[in-house]
Amino acid sequence: MTLFLQLKNPIKASWKRPATWFRWHRWLGYLIGLQLLAWILGGLLFAIVPFQTLVKGKDLVSKPSLNFPEQWQIDPSKFPSEHGALQGLQSIVSAQGLALRLQFKNKSLVTDLHGAPLNAPTREQIQTFAKQIYRGDGDFVAVQHLSSVPTQLAIVKELGARKNVWLAQFNDSQRTRLYFDANTGEYITVRTDAWVWYDFFWRLHVMDYSEGEDFNNTLLRIATIFAFLMMVTGLVLSVRNLLRKRF
Repeated sequence: MTLFLQLKNPIKASWKRPATWFRWHRWLGYLIGLQLLAWILGGLLFAIVPFQTLVKGKDLVSKPSLNFPEQWQIDPSKFPSEHGALQGLQSIVSAQGLALRLQFKNKSLVTDLHGAPLNAPTREQIQTFAKQIYRGDGDFVAVQHLSSVPTQLAIVKELGARKNVWLAQFNDSQRTRLYFDANTGEYITVRTDAWVWYDFFWRLHVMDYSEGEDFNNTLLRIATIFAFLMMVTGLVLSVRNLLRKRF
């Protein structure tokens, strides 16, 4: 019995020493410190940066207007019939003008207003369309066809997995980039440097470095547990110092 107490007491006593709590607090800091910094910087960025105007570029692009020709009417008989029954129809604006998106059961097609297949847009058409909808204060730089969109800051994908697009660039302070579908000429979205940095810190914040959408992943859960334990050890050290009046 005496031997058991001699073996057990040093272990119990070690947890009463501040050095033990400090050691755990320090090692947890090594494990989670950088992620805590990323959480703090990301939260600060999300709180102070205007999302709609600066990140989403709301004021940089005007929504294309839908102006149908006078006396125009839909003639369903001219729509493709080999894909089965038509389930949906949507009007869109492309670099070639007004067009229609036809939704069949297993296929989506884009045609002109008369049901004919829409040709792929030319570089000149994309350039003209981009200048029409751009509302920033920069000058047009260039139009470039991209088979895939390069990743920025190692983890940021401006269009996700989307490929085969036209990129129109402008030289304003945010290096505005407008993206268009290379098959239909339809405007996709606007991207800026502010959006890239915002997405970068968002991916760090949720610890999803692939798609940036899973904020309930295993890595985040583990990091949260470590952060909680670091907080607990720090709290114990703080309470001990307060009780012993060590400020």
